[in-house]
Amino acid sequence: MDVSEVTAGRVEQAGELLEHVLAELSGGEDEREVLTRAAAVVADLVDADVVAVCEGGHVHGGVGLGGQVLPERGLARVVRDGCGTFAVPGLGRVRAVVVPVPDLPGVRVVVGRAGDTAVDPAQLRVVQLVTRLLGLVVLARHGRERERWLRQQDARGAAERTRLQQALAQREQVLTTSVRFQRAVAGRRPLPELLLQIAASSSELLDSRPVSLVLADPRSQMRMRVVAAVGDPAIEPERALGAAAELAGFGVAVGGAGGPAAAAVHINGRGVGALVVETGGEPLDAVGATVLRAFAEHASTALSHADTVRAVEAASTDSLTNLPNRPTLLRHLEVALRASAADGLGTAVLFVDLDGFKAINDSLGHAAGDEVLGRVARRLRRCLRGDDFAARLGGDEFAVVVRAHSPEGAAQRLAQRVCAELTAPVEVDGRPVRVGASIGLAVADGQVGAPELLRRADSAMYRAKERGRPTATGEGPMRGTVVVFEPGMQDADALRRQLEEDLLRAVQQREFELLYQPVVRLADGAVVGVEALLRWRHPTRGLLEPGAFLEGAERSPAVGELWRWVLRTACARAALWRRQVPVLALTVNLSVQHALSRSGADDVLRALAASGLEPGSLVLDVPVQLLRADPDVVAARLAGLRATGARVVLDDFAGAVAGPSLAPLRRLPVDGLKLDRSLVAELDGPDGARALVSVRTLCELGAALDLGVVAEGVERAEQVRLLQEAGCSLAQGLLLGAPRPAEEVPAALEEGAAGPPPEVPELPDVPEVPEVPGGRAVGAGPVAAPAPEPVRVVPPRDVRRLLGGVG
Repeated sequence: MDVSEVTAGRVEQAGELLEHVLAELSGGEDEREVLTRAAAVVADLVDADVVAVCEGGHVHGGVGLGGQVLPERGLARVVRDGCGTFAVPGLGRVRAVVVPVPDLPGVRVVVGRAGDTAVDPAQLRVVQLVTRLLGLVVLARHGRERERWLRQQDARGAAERTRLQQALAQREQVLTTSVRFQRAVAGRRPLPELLLQIAASSSELLDSRPVSLVLADPRSQMRMRVVAAVGDPAIEPERALGAAAELAGFGVAVGGAGGPAAAAVHINGRGVGALVVETGGEPLDAVGATVLRAFAEHASTALSHADTVRAVEAASTDSLTNLPNRPTLLRHLEVALRASAADGLGTAVLFVDLDGFKAINDSLGHAAGDEVLGRVARRLRRCLRGDDFAARLGGDEFAVVVRAHSPEGAAQRLAQRVCAELTAPVEVDGRPVRVGASIGLAVADGQVGAPELLRRADSAMYRAKERGRPTATGEGPMRGTVVVFEPGMQDADALRRQLEEDLLRAVQQREFELLYQPVVRLADGAVVGVEALLRWRHPTRGLLEPGAFLEGAERSPAVGELWRWVLRTACARAALWRRQVPVLALTVNLSVQHALSRSGADDVLRALAASGLEPGSLVLDVPVQLLRADPDVVAARLAGLRATGARVVLDDFAGAVAGPSLAPLRRLPVDGLKLDRSLVAELDGPDGARALVSVRTLCELGAALDLGVVAEGVERAEQVRLLQEAGCSLAQGLLLGAPRPAEEVPAALEEGAAGPPPEVPELPDVPEVPEVPGGRAVGAGPVAAPAPEPVRVVPPRDVRRLLGGVG
């Protein structure tokens, strides 16, 4: 290369690149973090999808490698061959090149992209530059550790020389630790972390002796308490408090004669505590006293700094997670958007919402929920690059601002890291819990401000939440879903928000009503129960079923009040009808959130008390998706619901006998199962034999576990015969009675009064009706041969004759 061709601009760019890479690599706390940072730097500089730092078959660090299971075999093969392809979960096949790390024998950096796009020669030179700097940084760290080890091992010299060398090493460590601590203070690390770092660092420099930091607590009239302690065993709290009290807020006590050493901690010249170290009965030497005094001063600095900035931080920081709050994020985002014109970097926003958090809050309590949010915030910080900016928006919502030359690619890679971090189990009160992450991504286009860009990311997040919604069986672990904003999403978002507002208004203006569908005993056709079905008489959209409004508004605060209204209203009606049919049971549907709610059992008790309904006549219908939550929590909540005296049944139970959640039925406090309507529909269809086997097996399982079985969606006479043949005792559906207003229920109960089945062996001649109430065509759609009987609206009293010939 001709040196004369090198311009000042290129030299400046190269210098900035070197400075950036060195700053990123040198910022790692340990060697593993240095290697991980190197992978992130390479990924950002060459826009790679996957970067891994490998040694043989072991992966030391990397980004974009998918979930918890690393593709180690594929990486080992690519490292062996020098290039090639391998599979990465979530990305598919990745085409990769391998770059050795100079000065680190056996260490290789694998750089890959999804699809057929390869790393070009110019980008390969950038990777080689990063790997050379990586080798230098790691060797420098090894050299310092080796030098310190040699100094510590050189005990063959004169005693004075050894003492001086040790003192020098200690003072050097004090200086290094002090510089690191000052950086932490300047970086506004949380005060509890700083205080624990002070105790740990001083213990390390004082031969790993136990250390405690004692401070006055302003929340308890300035009474002293231990706020940080390290060492095994730790200093007894009474012993540490006593040493701090003897110091009286001034100077240093070197200990000895059975007492620990201590150094005073101050805020603006006022003594507020002490740093206490156990000496084992021997006083500290001059170097030890210096170390103790220095770290007591660090504690004073941290407290004074925190006291100075507390008012500012309170206005800009979320108190629970110590992340910036929404106003601070919007200010930062505005600055980032303005800076784009100057530095050429694009801006993207990630809107992160936790899946499953409400269930944790409801089932384990708000304290557990707060702990989960704190853990999530710390994991989120670990995913950030140097210039990324994360904030808590409120509740279980977070946001991250990403700036890069290719903002969408950088944000996608960051989103995958966030999903991998957040979906790992979190331990709360000794038990693992899981949350998922729905992430919306929006990229600035130069035409919108900070609030609108955040709204776009919010709209994309709701689409991610819909795509990541669990299946009907509730199978699979929590996982992350990422969706990039598209223009049409805002229309759907506006409709969802309008729906939430309408729902809240509808509760206040009593636009909801209940219909009741009969539950028939197949043995004699008697109506032995009714199921309350919610309907919304919308002023412009007409009569809506729950699927048209509840799923899109599950976050609305009106949903909880709506469910309580359903309970109160249905229980009051059923209490009146039981005078007519004393054995009548009332079924009320619950959502997963309602069933896991800590207040669910209390709501049931209040509804029973207000209506005077016999508790045993209330049946609480819970969806099978409930079983994907924590098994202990599910069992506890269902036991609480049963403790009210009500019965609990699992709805939409899987038709496949080998399906999920059969084993837990033995342990779950439930009283019955509901056969899914799709399984009932198959009984007289082309797969009828298989469906009949499944129904019979489920009925036998229910009998073995003393669980009642109810079939729903019964629409044809042949289905009734097959259900009774399989051993099912209760059923409901259009054939046995359509949902009807409360005013029509007494007549249906009279029509379905219990009585002995007449001895009529043949099927009665019931006239066919071309339509069922509500205008739905009867027998419409293709049918398989042999064709099932069309729907006949059969009054419950005729079910007795219908089944007379079934034996």
